[in-house]
Amino acid sequence: MTGITFRWGTTLNENPVFAPWPELADISISNHCTKGCEFCYRDSKNDNSFMSLEDYIYILEELNHPEWGNVFQVAIGGGEPLEHPQLKEIIEATISYNVVPNLTTNGHHLTEEIVAFLEQRIGAIALSINDIKQLKMHNLDLLRRRNIRTNIHYLLKNDNIGQAIEILNGAFNHCLSGINSIIFLTYKPLGRASNSNCLVLNDALKTFVKLIDKQNVATRIGFDACFVPLLLHFTNTNVDFIDSCECGFFSIYIDENLNVKPCSFATDDKYTFNLRTISFKDIWEIKYSGYRNSIINQCRRRCKNKDHCRGRCPYYDEINYCYSNVQEEILYVEDKLASA
Repeated sequence: MTGITFRWGTTLNENPVFAPWPELADISISNHCTKGCEFCYRDSKNDNSFMSLEDYIYILEELNHPEWGNVFQVAIGGGEPLEHPQLKEIIEATISYNVVPNLTTNGHHLTEEIVAFLEQRIGAIALSINDIKQLKMHNLDLLRRRNIRTNIHYLLKNDNIGQAIEILNGAFNHCLSGINSIIFLTYKPLGRASNSNCLVLNDALKTFVKLIDKQNVATRIGFDACFVPLLLHFTNTNVDFIDSCECGFFSIYIDENLNVKPCSFATDDKYTFNLRTISFKDIWEIKYSGYRNSIINQCRRRCKNKDHCRGRCPYYDEINYCYSNVQEEILYVEDKLASA
């Protein structure tokens, strides 16, 4: 459960374009949640839309390849997974298939009892927040005492970019000490999330990006795949530490109705297939070949790391911050930011 994996192609020196079998499956075991966050991209509701344990085990069977074996790990989410009545059985089933379970939660239902159960069973837990001042220190203390690897998933959006700058400057290190990392997730307008809170290429975002190379956070920082183009173009982050979008290439998403998608944020059903009607093996090996061929970096902007970038997000023009159709186009974020 170290989280370390090794990837190679036909030789140890080759970085493959995609995996013969996914390394990670992101599985929503429900779309049930009682919290009602206004930015919920899944529009989760208090409706008891739970995946059955039998369906979850069916997914695990489908994710086992006769030659390549299992996926390495799953990210169990929702909805709110801690509200699923069979969460413990789901985690135990995952382990029985020699797959590492991880959990993404809002943390509101963490208790001493559930944390004791999770100890020695999960690879990591992610606490989702959009305001670090609302982080419940009691929950962190529960997880720290059990030595559970804990990540903060911070939803980065237009109305909290100022706080995110403060985080990079170290203003909240007292909250972050002793956790594994804080991961900044790019806000996307889906579900109850609106366009009005998408990040904007303004002075605040430029300040945030500039700070990445000289941040003063008490733990490791990371970013989701949607932020990778900005990292590659405007920071000096070692490209060996960055993976471009892996959806449909090295990872997969499966919802509570057994729908398979390249990404949980997909806005159309062009590459959505249901496991009740088609095997996962055929989805990954045949159906997604067209998707992979369509994801070609067509950005014409001069970029020092273009060869390492997957390019623009195929679903959201709103978050394609450095994409350009024109070779010499001058964007709001100046090229000099990369060397500042």
